[in-house]
Amino acid sequence: MVVRRVTLVCLAAAVLAACSDDTRVVFTQVNWMEWPAAVLPAQSFSVRLVGFNAGCGDARFSSGMTVDNSAVTFEPFFVFNGPQIACPLALHGAATAPPIFAFFDVQSTVAGLTAPTARSYDLRAATDVAIPATGPSSIPVRTFGTIGVRSDSVDASRTNAGGRVSASRDSGGCVRIFAGVSQYVVENPPADTATFWAAFVEGYLYKPAATVCGDSIVFHLVSRN
Repeated sequence: MVVRRVTLVCLAAAVLAACSDDTRVVFTQVNWMEWPAAVLPAQSFSVRLVGFNAGCGDARFSSGMTVDNSAVTFEPFFVFNGPQIACPLALHGAATAPPIFAFFDVQSTVAGLTAPTARSYDLRAATDVAIPATGPSSIPVRTFGTIGVRSDSVDASRTNAGGRVSASRDSGGCVRIFAGVSQYVVENPPADTATFWAAFVEGYLYKPAATVCGDSIVFHLVSRN
């Protein structure tokens, strides 16, 4: 997380109700993202963003979304108008499971993308990588995947998804990835992984003809690094 104190100007009028010496902007990162595989030109769509909360207290969240000719980019931040209080740990799954850090889990609406011919845009976000950052948030930005823009028709059966996950294989051979507060069965798990692993993955969610490990929605892995 990156903290910046705002004293003379407001970062954005839509985010800040008022400015004061106690106002702080805290940039945070996206751990997981879900979005449509394809949309029609100028069709609005939602992107699910999941990441670590910067803190609790009197704060407002902004996705920090920007759209250009090649990508939709999110650099989320919290604006605190008072103390930045640590959030309590939250339960994940069964009551016997260990608690996890608090996450934000929001839907951010993109007004629409233009495309005179079929093309794709990158979906990018500030996240944890090994390359130094150069942007205003000082958190590196990387590509999570792409979204297609088509003028004829789109396949709504798939939801693209990607991000940093942890994964585990149970005694029955089922592999599940854990992305913030969500977990998904991996339809095509890599054969060379141990019982537990972590990676940045790209793929898509869909409903297979038959359940996989008892789940009706599964994650199809496209890449892992």
